[in-house]
Amino acid sequence: MILVEAQSTWSANIVIRALIYLMSTYQDYFNANQIQLYGSHKVKMPKPELYVIYTDDKGNHPDVLSLKDEFFPDTDCCIDAKVKMIYLQDSDDIIDQYIGFCRVCNEQVALHGRTLKAAKEIIRICRNRNLLKEYLSEHETEVEEIMLTLFDQEHIWNIERNNIRAAALAEGWDKGKVEGIELGVMQNKTQTVLKMFRRNMPVEDIADISELSIDKVKEILKTAAVLH
Repeated sequence: MILVEAQSTWSANIVIRALIYLMSTYQDYFNANQIQLYGSHKVKMPKPELYVIYTDDKGNHPDVLSLKDEFFPDTDCCIDAKVKMIYLQDSDDIIDQYIGFCRVCNEQVALHGRTLKAAKEIIRICRNRNLLKEYLSEHETEVEEIMLTLFDQEHIWNIERNNIRAAALAEGWDKGKVEGIELGVMQNKTQTVLKMFRRNMPVEDIADISELSIDKVKEILKTAAVLH
């Protein structure tokens, strides 16, 4: 069982998230295969491998991130988890191309903001540098749409809400119905936040992608009883 996560910001919490995700995946595996854990015989389970693709510079970060070493270095801890860190190796494999793509993305967003121009420049530059060139050539429109969705999700939601309000008022709907529709839009937004959280994305990253405040994201998660 191989689990891989990409991360652009260093945090020792990476290993905690990896462990949580691993246990969740094991639970899904046992349920899907109807494996009974409360019986007397020892069950079979796939060997886990945990990896994180780190898209920033390696610096002094370790090759292996250990739960015990990071959080319980001077104690006899009953559990450990180790995550193999993958950094840029100046090769031409798919992982290095992905890291290169992420760096180009960060550079262009810094220059042009979260805009269509940035998305187009990211694709153009990556093609010129042979970064994911084949995939980007075949899925250019799809990649642009995905990046724009991530770049400007809040703007998209605002446009949708304003269009609904304008159309509803034009049809002569009363204020209560309009507010009800707007509530539906907010519910969709909430579901997007929850989906990202269930994929073990940090609250800070969810806030960045959704363009909500960290406090608002935490409020949504607490209301849904998934954050304590």
